[in-house]
Amino acid sequence: MPPKQPDTGRQRQNAEIRKPEIVKSFYQTILEQGLEGASIAKVAARIRIHPSLILHYFGSKESLTLALVDYVIDEYARLFQTIRLGGLEPAARLEKLIEIIWSRQYYEKIHIASSFSMIAVSFRNPRIHEKIQGLYASFQHFLAKEIQRACDAGAIEAQDSVRAANRVITLVEGARHFRHFFVHHNRVKQYNHDMKEATKMMLKMK
Repeated sequence: MPPKQPDTGRQRQNAEIRKPEIVKSFYQTILEQGLEGASIAKVAARIRIHPSLILHYFGSKESLTLALVDYVIDEYARLFQTIRLGGLEPAARLEKLIEIIWSRQYYEKIHIASSFSMIAVSFRNPRIHEKIQGLYASFQHFLAKEIQRACDAGAIEAQDSVRAANRVITLVEGARHFRHFFVHHNRVKQYNHDMKEATKMMLKMK
């Protein structure tokens, strides 16, 4: 009797279920142990699987880290996809977008400890550095497109939408780090309001 062939359909289905679960476990382990301490064994123990299964799906911790960056990109993409911009005038679209990027939901979408860990390892790993560059490039493209739309409608003054997007991203990223280390939790709402107003002033919203 010929040997039974593996059920590739079932294997594919198992991978689709298991791989996101492993990436999320990796993310949670990083929050507790840091990236250096988030070993394959600890990630596996969290979801009660054998470490060899993680190596089977990802091959190495580096590949798992790359998958985590993809997870971060997807999480932010899903957040922006939930923004109901259809039917809004350009000024209202931009106003809604600014509201989102200074919201608690945006700030807490990915824990800052995980962000720090990925940024730190990117200095030593060109592939992860490239992935993070891709994340910022996507954000820049999205913002620049909305800024240009508002500019064309006369809602803001921006001679160069890409440079304007870069300034907004710099403000958002810098404020995120500053807020974490310095802004008391009972002043976060006011701080976010101030940053929203600073963004509008920077874009010269009418």
